[in-house]
Amino acid sequence: MSYLPGIVWPVIETYVLPGDDVHPEGITEDPDGFTFYVSSAKQGTIFRGRLGEPTLEVWQPPGADGRDHALGLTVDPHGRLLVCGHETGYLWAYDTVTGDLVARRKVPTDKTLLNDVCVAGDHAYVTDSARPVVWRCTADGELEEWIDLGEDGYYLNGIVALQGGATLLVAAQGAEVLWRVDIATREATRLEARVAADGMVVVGDKLYTCDNVELPGDDVAFYVSEFAFDDDVRQVSLVRRWPLSKDDTPTTLAFLGGRLLVVNSQFIPGREGTAKAPFTVGTIRL
Repeated sequence: MSYLPGIVWPVIETYVLPGDDVHPEGITEDPDGFTFYVSSAKQGTIFRGRLGEPTLEVWQPPGADGRDHALGLTVDPHGRLLVCGHETGYLWAYDTVTGDLVARRKVPTDKTLLNDVCVAGDHAYVTDSARPVVWRCTADGELEEWIDLGEDGYYLNGIVALQGGATLLVAAQGAEVLWRVDIATREATRLEARVAADGMVVVGDKLYTCDNVELPGDDVAFYVSEFAFDDDVRQVSLVRRWPLSKDDTPTTLAFLGGRLLVVNSQFIPGREGTAKAPFTVGTIRL
């Protein structure tokens, strides 16, 4: 599958994150249908936004609870926001009503980069970009090494649950591989679709990915891609894709109010010293 430019997908709304050095990375929607949360990779801040309100608020301040980095997010069925802690190895849980810290757990290893998280059934599953491992948060709240995806699990990143929580799709962004994992048997199957997904979200019978693709000459390209999948999630096929700006360096996406919300991290301009506030989340209507 070649990575060719597609149709430009116009941004219809922009949400602003307060701060001059935010570099947002993760996003997730709240089940209430209009609230969403965004994380700061550089500062660990958690922002809260609402559809129709153009500026987000600081919901959890930077550095609190040892949270100086924050990546992937999700809200579990109990109304707790789960936050991945990058190289700190922590997974935090916050009550979305009170904002209180409910739990903080650390993986039992020093070499780690907790990147993204989803919930299936009674467990949370967390990707590790430093090792080809998916961690599972057990019933007693501890993090266990649940599955090792080996050489083709290089730089695990996006993760989503499907089929009522029976199946996981796990993106090995560095290897451009998409894995199907049966939760009951832990059987991992490498799918044929070539996917370099940072973040992913499922909308009905479609999978949307925010792709970060390495090109020849140390260049990189960014896309939102739409994939269709069969009932058993064993065949995943590209439907269409839309190019995004390298200057925005989009990382991940959520779905809320009939829109895809895309996080613009500005990581590449940040490395070059050219990142500029405001940092934003762009909104695209399907």
